[in-house]
Amino acid sequence: MSEQHDIAEIQAAVTRLQQLDSLVLATVGQDGVPLASYAPFAEHDGCLYVLLSGLSLHTQNLQRQQQANVMLIEDEASARNIFARARLNYMVSVTTIEKDTTDGIAALQTMKAKLGKTVDVLGELPDFMLFRLQLEKARLVTGFGRAYVFMPKDVDGAVQLTEKNAKTE
Repeated sequence: MSEQHDIAEIQAAVTRLQQLDSLVLATVGQDGVPLASYAPFAEHDGCLYVLLSGLSLHTQNLQRQQQANVMLIEDEASARNIFARARLNYMVSVTTIEKDTTDGIAALQTMKAKLGKTVDVLGELPDFMLFRLQLEKARLVTGFGRAYVFMPKDVDGAVQLTEKNAKTE
């Protein structure tokens, strides 16, 4: 497979996975215990946005840690092989965005366009908080032996992981 073909495959996979409506969210609690959860999301200005209840553990973890890992993963029903589902992980830095600011209003409008009117209802609830997830580093798996790391805005700079470099990435 040529390097150009790899880049085209990587870009197509990233685009396909970013069209999903929800992501898997991995955070760490105050006690150091990891927590996996999920959240609907929308992309706006190169960042991912999530609207989360202040009552949830993942919200409390994000407020404390301001970093997380998110995963976008191919649906089981459409995967050719359950062991090789396409998936995209991002290390993210987390910022709380006030819902009534210019950035908050724009992000919520983008979320509503993608996710529906429930965003309006949740956006009005005082315990729901809007978070911006700034993409820091990406890791994409498109199948067996096809794993890549890259900076989110530089898919052309993707490096395929091999036995030699997998432990350093």
